Amino acid sequence: MSLRKKPLLALGFVLLALVFLSFVVPPLMEHSIAAWLRYEARRSGLVLGFSEIRAPLFRPVEIRELKIVGAGLDADHFEFDAGRVEAGLSFAAFFGRSEKSHLLSSLRVEHAKFFARGRAPLSAAPIDWTALARLLPERFEIFADQLRLEQPFSLLAFQDTKVSASKGNSGILSIGAVEMRAPFLEKRFAHVRGVTRWQDDRLSIGSVNLLEGFTIDSLVIDLTSLRAGRVGTDLGVSVLGGKMRANIATERPGKTRLWEAAGTASGISLPQLASALGLTVPVQGMVHASKFTFRGDPRDFLNATASIWTELTGFSWRERNADIIMLGANFYGHTVQLQQLFIKQQSNELTLSGETAIGSEWLNPDFRGDISASINDLGQFAELFGASPEAFAGKVAARGRMHAHERTVDGDLALTGDALKIFRLPVDSLTARIGLESGRAHVDQLELKRGEDFLRAQGKIDLAQKKSFTLSAESWCRELGDYALEMPIIGALSGTLSAKLTGAGDENSFSSTVSGQTDLFSFSAQTNWRSDAITVNSLKIKLSDTAEAELKGIINLANPKRFAIFSASELRCDGPFADHGCAHGIDLREGEVGFAVSEISFDGRVLGLIGSSPPGGALSVKLCDEGESGQPVRINIPKRPEPPPPSSAAPAPLPSPAPPPP
Repeated sequence: MSLRKKPLLALGFVLLALVFLSFVVPPLMEHSIAAWLRYEARRSGLVLGFSEIRAPLFRPVEIRELKIVGAGLDADHFEFDAGRVEAGLSFAAFFGRSEKSHLLSSLRVEHAKFFARGRAPLSAAPIDWTALARLLPERFEIFADQLRLEQPFSLLAFQDTKVSASKGNSGILSIGAVEMRAPFLEKRFAHVRGVTRWQDDRLSIGSVNLLEGFTIDSLVIDLTSLRAGRVGTDLGVSVLGGKMRANIATERPGKTRLWEAAGTASGISLPQLASALGLTVPVQGMVHASKFTFRGDPRDFLNATASIWTELTGFSWRERNADIIMLGANFYGHTVQLQQLFIKQQSNELTLSGETAIGSEWLNPDFRGDISASINDLGQFAELFGASPEAFAGKVAARGRMHAHERTVDGDLALTGDALKIFRLPVDSLTARIGLESGRAHVDQLELKRGEDFLRAQGKIDLAQKKSFTLSAESWCRELGDYALEMPIIGALSGTLSAKLTGAGDENSFSSTVSGQTDLFSFSAQTNWRSDAITVNSLKIKLSDTAEAELKGIINLANPKRFAIFSASELRCDGPFADHGCAHGIDLREGEVGFAVSEISFDGRVLGLIGSSPPGGALSVKLCDEGESGQPVRINIPKRPEPPPPSSAAPAPLPSPAPPPP
């Protein structure tokens, strides 16, 4: 063959090869890429779909309408949509032998939408992290219309997001809006901007100014160990004069994914932070110092380890105030260890410590705890826990311990108090001794005293036997009017009272007997308390030796404002009635006059009287509201009829005379 024909033959071979590559290789590449994507999706427990794949020769691969969702019962956990994905292939990596080489030279994602709801199921299939690591590009641009992360009580959403980065050059981060929602938290950040850098499989984001005084100094996403399934982040934030730093990493060495987190915070103003984040509840104070750690799977928290230590100063939330709150706690080996909970309020101090084991024995955990308190202003301390400070006052000291192990409990608590006000009632002194032993709690002494008045109580609770308990109490009061007591039906109470209470029951029911003596009458009652109703088996009211009434009834606790009581003896009502305005309670007297009553009913603020003679007659009157004036409804208890005197023996009757003879 002549030399002149050889170049023409070589050129023909080149043209033939180009034709082959142009018409054969692209379809082959498209089918190969589609098959590989479906294979990797199935391995990771995902469902993948797309409308078209194009793989032109020497140009980026293009995927249209890409959709990836979670498979199985938790298919709604994960969802990704992209209108267009463009990926530049690195042929050197395809034909190279190194597993560390990247298959993509560039990546561009347009009109992406990402949704993640809840947590991934424990049975989720493992991901091929090596394949995912090889897909990391040398440069990328991602345009996302919406990114949404949802949990049962929280939401984090990004709109109109653009992020670009490349090796050796700075990129940009642009977010149209960031929305955060959680309990007591709702905030929206608009027009968020930042600077990015992509170097050695690390994405660095910095200079993200969310609000004045709230700046993300640095956020580093570390993907260098992605082949081993490990992803790490490092976050540094400047918050209103303070600093916060956190490190979060996750890896999957086996079937379970592990998370590691550690963080510190100091000098952060709580009111400015609350305002910046949009907290719906006002808060005051400062995070003086704080740190936390966590390692484990959040879905399997019992086998994780965690710790927290924090100190708040000048804390105030709503009406709750404390000068210092210190909390230190650890969780490891199914054990919660409360190292210290210390609360200080000017002249009040409370210290708690202890530990408990949690696991399968939820109802009978091992527990050990100690309490020490010195409360010199009970009103201020009660306000910290949501109570009204006007309802409490005085000094209280407490010291105690408790230990529960293998279904046995032992411990003790001692309380003393002076010059107290409890639920607005004045008390000169309080003494209480409570003991725990072998699953039984016993109140050895509970005494409240004010002058000569007293209330004493004793009781026992058996925690092992259906929480059965017994209770006994007695009280004496010289003048009830000193305590401004008022019964919902009877009205204001006055005079001397002496009363006793005995009772026993369990978690299902409680039977009690109450007896007492006032200046006007004596009473005794037998009741049975259940979760749904209170049964008054007998309520006897005695005005004198000859005037006594007995009542019975059932109070449905589902609607306690509507009930009726029935009289076993005759009662009479002596007004006022509906045309006399409102009634201010009930006044029990001895008498014979008035409307005969067999039933007394209550429907909210309406008192009803059902007559026994004539049958079916009824009267009603509205009970006075607070501030209204009115007279009480007088209920008369007739005297008990005296038995007739015994009759003397009558003489035998004489025989009837015989009829005269005809």
